[in-house]
Amino acid sequence: MRSRRVGLAILLILLVFSTGLNLLGGPKWFAITTLFQSPAKLTSTVLWQMRLPRTLCALMVGALLAVSGLLLQTISHNPIADPSILGINSGATLALIIGGVSGVSLTIGHSVVLGLIGAVVAFAVVMLLSVSHNGIDPLRLLLGGTVFSGFISCISYAVSIVTNTTQAFRNLLIGGFSGVGYNQVILLAGVFILVGGLAFCFRSGFTVMALDQQTSRGLGVAQGHLWVVATVLIVCATGASVAVAGNIGFVGLGIPQLINGLWPGSFKQNLSLTMTGGAIFMALADLVAKTVVPGTELPLAALSAIIGGCFLFGIVAFGERVIRE
Repeated sequence: MRSRRVGLAILLILLVFSTGLNLLGGPKWFAITTLFQSPAKLTSTVLWQMRLPRTLCALMVGALLAVSGLLLQTISHNPIADPSILGINSGATLALIIGGVSGVSLTIGHSVVLGLIGAVVAFAVVMLLSVSHNGIDPLRLLLGGTVFSGFISCISYAVSIVTNTTQAFRNLLIGGFSGVGYNQVILLAGVFILVGGLAFCFRSGFTVMALDQQTSRGLGVAQGHLWVVATVLIVCATGASVAVAGNIGFVGLGIPQLINGLWPGSFKQNLSLTMTGGAIFMALADLVAKTVVPGTELPLAALSAIIGGCFLFGIVAFGERVIRE
């Protein structure tokens, strides 16, 4: 317990540090004294009206994607389950693209609704593909989700190319926080409070869900309503994240695994650590995306996929026993 508290303290310090770097970093780095300048100055306006919303969105999206991955891994008993691998991100992306080319105005409200619809449909399809007579089959979940994710991603790119809207949906396809404002911050804050609050309230039940069904029943835990709650949280977290930041994958895979590797524990024990770790990761990834190449933003989806792919390779190469269990 003491080491976990120390870990949380370290992560909170890193969170403050990464938040400051993301806020001050960009095509032009600002000095820390900019934080205390008069709001009338141009640099101060850029900092508070453009960079702060972007930083806040990055923090919340990172936390939401991380907790959605933790939830998926817990309820599916699959350590490499992730919204992007299972096609939930891709489903939300396709719904937004279809809505956009159909003439729907992609305001923040419409975007979230479309993202949620796409995430729900994708999640339902993947779950149906993974069901066996013994319940959810982790191997079928992984294989079915991977194939479905690739299929939906191809359709998304095909639709954008055929309709000549690739540039219009650039951020959606490659991921990024360019152009976000306080409307997106308010929306994500609401989803963050909902998802984080319910995950905290049901943390004990989700912890028991990580056990086999017979043990769960023996402990008096009814998994039916917990499945519903978990599904709502995963869909809300993923749909809102895609609506704001586009299709950013592998955060839900890498962060829960990293946290559990550093501080092995249950869902209940690692919930706050995982959300904090996700926020730190996304803040630093966004910082790299907007600063490494002057005048150009690197695609966040690619950066995240590189890091997440390394995690996946490591898990498959060195964690075969864990995956089988």
